[in-house]
Amino acid sequence: MKFKKKYRSNKLQKIIYEKLDINNENDIKKKIFKNRAFFQNSDIIINTIGEQGDIKNFFDLDLKKFYKTFNINFLSQISLLRKIYTIIRKNKNTLLVLFSGGGVTSERKNFSPYILSKICLVKLVEILKLELRNKGLRINAISPGVIDSKMSKSILKKSKKIVDVQEIRKIKKEITNSKKSLVRIYKLIDFLISQKGKKISGKIISSRWDKFEKWNKKDINKIIGSDIFTLRRNQKL
Repeated sequence: MKFKKKYRSNKLQKIIYEKLDINNENDIKKKIFKNRAFFQNSDIIINTIGEQGDIKNFFDLDLKKFYKTFNINFLSQISLLRKIYTIIRKNKNTLLVLFSGGGVTSERKNFSPYILSKICLVKLVEILKLELRNKGLRINAISPGVIDSKMSKSILKKSKKIVDVQEIRKIKKEITNSKKSLVRIYKLIDFLISQKGKKISGKIISSRWDKFEKWNKKDINKIIGSDIFTLRRNQKL
């Protein structure tokens, strides 16, 4: 099924909707090339692609489904990023934003396909920060928290033997705050492309819990020059 729609609200804004098969490298190449002028003129490129995958004990997982989730959440996005880079590599101020997922910075039972694939994506963000440093490009990962989506609601249907009661309660509570979470995502993106946040790169930032709107110049310099908001081993005893 092919779907494309253009919407123009004013002379400064242009939104393009383009459906592509993330598992098909040829389709990725075709769609990216087709919209190359759009990418060349973009200040920010946001990638929200993700699949939750099976919610099961690691040893009970169907490995074919595991690999599929890993491919959607990580491997296929490597191809997508590389194709986009060939077009934007001469851009002087483009921000790439990827989406992290719940459990990446903590423990979460029975979500290994989703979490492991998202951890790889977050580590890629850290690596690309270094490799893009002198090219005028930045990249960050956003941890959006729970939003009112099919992915979130599907968890609520799982047996309590698979998903902890505490997690179900947390998701139900967060779904009620979903509109607030969405607004926070928009605000974080605005912050990252603002004068204040323009130097931040290679970080994983929670739109739900991090108080980015209160960060001053000293806070931002500390973030930029340290391992804050990265995946690191806690070395304190």
